[in-house]
Amino acid sequence: MKFNGMIIHTARDEYGLVQVVENRTTRKLHFDSPVEQSCIFRNAPMTLNFEYQQKMIALVNEHFQARKQPKNYRVLMLGMGGGTMAHHLYHSLPNLQMTIVELRQIVIDIAYKFFGLPDAPEIEAVQADAIKYIQELADECESDAIFKYDAILIDIFDAEGLPSELSSSSFHQAISRCLKPGGRLIFNLWNRIEPGRERENTEQSAEILAYWQREETHKTQNQYLMHSTSNLILCLDF
Repeated sequence: MKFNGMIIHTARDEYGLVQVVENRTTRKLHFDSPVEQSCIFRNAPMTLNFEYQQKMIALVNEHFQARKQPKNYRVLMLGMGGGTMAHHLYHSLPNLQMTIVELRQIVIDIAYKFFGLPDAPEIEAVQADAIKYIQELADECESDAIFKYDAILIDIFDAEGLPSELSSSSFHQAISRCLKPGGRLIFNLWNRIEPGRERENTEQSAEILAYWQREETHKTQNQYLMHSTSNLILCLDF
């Protein structure tokens, strides 16, 4: 597999190979594929490289300001990658508490060592299966609202794209129970682009969109197509 740069770190676990690739300007994270899972500019690590990341962070900022910058604003992120969005939020928003759930411990280690994720008390990195984690968290939230979050960001991909578990009704029902009143839920979804054809949603993305179109638990729903990539951002306000 060829990369535009030098492989500076390689790790392997039961889910496959993880590589960090560096050139003169960037450092990138790959999961046994040419597809970039994360990217930072070496001379400007706070700059978000991907349009979808910029949009997701803008939606969190907007929500944070609308809630008048509360002192206990809590963000849950499912999926870490290089931790670039968490890094950006840590430096840009005061009074923020973050929990990041990542399946692979080697990815967590790489985010801290190679992508500058701050080792700070405001950031809790949890190694866990996000689907199971949400089910358990939802039960905790039912017993005590202190466990709920203001915003939840879902940015989970594997080598094949969106995991099928993300489109299950039980997962979405659990997610709803983990949000505070007035909370915001943000999905990073994926379109399929083929030459000579219009964009169309992947099977998993279509199922997620269909679920939330049927549900009436949220107040507003907005979709944002990215121009530079195949990403689709779904934002739900409760």
